[in-house]
Amino acid sequence: MGNEKRIRKGDRVRDAKWGGKHTGTVVRTKTSANRRWVFVQWDNIAVEDQLLDYEVEALGTRVESNIPPVFLTVTKTGGLA
Repeated sequence: MGNEKRIRKGDRVRDAKWGGKHTGTVVRTKTSANRRWVFVQWDNIAVEDQLLDYEVEALGTRVESNIPPVFLTVTKTGGLA
């Protein structure tokens, strides 16, 4: 794992993938095929990205409140739910 301390939901992070330009909050995590994914809601951007845990750096702070996801639900017909 890229981080010494495991990143959890609510952790504040900075990207390591794009040179540390963006900060955000982890809204959920997922482990699949021995890879740990983190889903980050970036500050001031209505985008949620899926990154591997080593592609972000923990800032050492947390958000303890409920963090609603940003993504929209899309139906199988391609329209909004």
